Amino acid sequence: MTGGVGIGAIRIDPVPEVTYRLFPREFLFPTLTHEDAAANADWLAPGMLHPETLAVGMSFRSYLIRVRGQNILVDTCNGNHKNRPHAPWQHDMRSHAFLSALADLGLGVEDIHIVLCTHLHTDHVGWNTRLVNGQWVPTFPNARYVMNEAEFRHFEALVGTEGPRYSHIEDSVLPVVAAGQAELVPDTHSVMAEIGEEVFLSPSPGHSPGHVCIHARAKGAEAVISGDAIHHAVQFDLPDMMMRADWDPAMAAASRRAIMEHCAGSGALLCAGHIPFWTAGRISEGGQAFRLSPVEG
Repeated sequence: MTGGVGIGAIRIDPVPEVTYRLFPREFLFPTLTHEDAAANADWLAPGMLHPETLAVGMSFRSYLIRVRGQNILVDTCNGNHKNRPHAPWQHDMRSHAFLSALADLGLGVEDIHIVLCTHLHTDHVGWNTRLVNGQWVPTFPNARYVMNEAEFRHFEALVGTEGPRYSHIEDSVLPVVAAGQAELVPDTHSVMAEIGEEVFLSPSPGHSPGHVCIHARAKGAEAVISGDAIHHAVQFDLPDMMMRADWDPAMAAASRRAIMEHCAGSGALLCAGHIPFWTAGRISEGGQAFRLSPVEG
């Protein structure tokens, strides 16, 4: 697995919760074929796609951005003790991996200044809160939690519908709002801008209505943390392939392709939290397809 990367004075490190897990093809890409897998076997890391079953290898990780004394956490994975009966692999997790990974980077929960949410799906907001004396409280007591307001309003309106489907909003988002730690912003929000460094949001809707990417720039270099705009490395070869949970598949494909084109054209690093083994990479373009090459910082 690749490690963290430096961009000028900015440091970006992965914070893993689940390093590797295989999911059935249908969990991500119902239309993926054996021909697709064979066409990408020469460059995908072993374990990303099972050659026979087409099972898909995934990871679940956050990213920590450190710049000018600010500790900024992008997304918070699945979380512990969460009631997810529709997802047995995620239901009532009791893992120390996430907070241990943060501790390995020298930080405790009180050291996080900002939590950035690319979107509000269950596997990206889980550690927003933790269970204390039977109550869901913000995991990071000193942080402001930055969310796209359009994304929040969309999911807020769905709370209480479709059984437990949106329970993650109730246990992992609304308690942050109730605690007064949420900051609802537009999809082009500047998180910080200093001389030489900046961190900001850009719109990438489609996987969810208000999905955003996080950009970190310093001295002409850039990294893009793509949330769920990109799930897996095979999508670089098949950027228009539908992901099962995309809210608007055509819009998601357009956002995905725009990110790939931006990174390929600018040389920006890509940090994609669900791609196993490769925590950061560079994108190259060739015709209608792209390729991702892992980098070490």
